[in-house]
Amino acid sequence: SVVSTTPLPKFPALLMAAVSIFSKEWLFRITKNVGEKINSQVVIANAWHHRSDAYSSILALASIGMAMYIPGFLAADAAAGILVAAMICMTGAEIMGESIKQLTDTSSNEELVEKVTNIASQQEDVQEVTRVRARQVGSSAMIDVEVCMKDDLSSSAARAIEERLKAELLQQDGVMAAEVKAKSPGVVVCPALLKVASISQPTAAQVESCVREEILENHPDVKTVEGVTVYYQDTVLINVDVDIRVHPNVSIAKANALAEAIRDSLQVSSQINKASIFLDLNENSSAPTASVPTVAP
Repeated sequence: SVVSTTPLPKFPALLMAAVSIFSKEWLFRITKNVGEKINSQVVIANAWHHRSDAYSSILALASIGMAMYIPGFLAADAAAGILVAAMICMTGAEIMGESIKQLTDTSSNEELVEKVTNIASQQEDVQEVTRVRARQVGSSAMIDVEVCMKDDLSSSAARAIEERLKAELLQQDGVMAAEVKAKSPGVVVCPALLKVASISQPTAAQVESCVREEILENHPDVKTVEGVTVYYQDTVLINVDVDIRVHPNVSIAKANALAEAIRDSLQVSSQINKASIFLDLNENSSAPTASVPTVAP
């Protein structure tokens, strides 16, 4: 008969395997918490390395015990080594898959997306959050947000909404950059039309010149046009705010009627979507301006 010369493991080996289980599991929990806090895949991978060590120690404990107390189980240690290697490969494949997703911008931090959606929804001028995307860049994230605002807000108001929301998002932990786009839900314009409109659309200076010419030529009760502010809504729609000053002999009632007539004549134009007329009732041009909006919507 063949007598095995393989030495049997002793009790100290069993004890050290048990100690390794608890120490490695403790290191796994601490390292994983730190990795999730700073959102670092490298630290999280190192944490799983500790967990795989704990698993291998469990298998080592079992194989040592069987080799010590059950005759004929000397090969248990080699079998345990194969199982540990398989577990390490599986853990490595999971971490590699997550890293590839981050590199290809296909990973999504659902917790961060939900948090950003809640922040954007709480903005008073935001009617709807249409899209939120969180792209992981190392331990930080880049946020893309698209929101719908009220239909009657100007482009400057949209810009203020974007900047205010962007500043609030950048204050959140783990956010390194944020892009916010606010749009009006009132009009949906085909992208092909935007390209055509950008070529044929008049400039703000051209719109202002046409408005001044239209008012001064067709409305003799208007003394001067104090100012014309041009707004572009959804790229292709033009809105204007006009400040006018009438002659001193024109009554307020007649001035209001005149403002309505000017508004209607401007909105008949194919270039202007909406016109708002404001009356400047100061007779002395050097006096402080006190613009009074017309009762017309």
